[in-house]
Amino acid sequence: MSEHEEPEGYEGQADVTVDGVTRPVRVALGARFDPLAGSVVWSGRVALEAAPRTRLRIVTPHGTSEAAATERDPWGNTRVTGVGRPPFPVELLDETGGVPTR
Repeated sequence: MSEHEEPEGYEGQADVTVDGVTRPVRVALGARFDPLAGSVVWSGRVALEAAPRTRLRIVTPHGTSEAAATERDPWGNTRVTGVGRPPFPVELLDETGGVPTR
């Protein structure tokens, strides 16, 4: 993915687990390779309220990943961030077997 391409992502339904409670919610997530971190970094929002630094488990039809809540937006959604393989397909990872080559 060149620096001018849009990040890859997923928007749709997901099961999100917070403090042992799982709820189906709408999510909007995007991923990109961060050369400074040396890994894929992904972030987005989930349609539920969670306090900053809360750990969330996000399950989409494509996979499962852990994320951390960072802040709530004015509409009651929670912004999240994760590092490594996100819970949706990322062409950069899938082409290289999980190891970015750039």
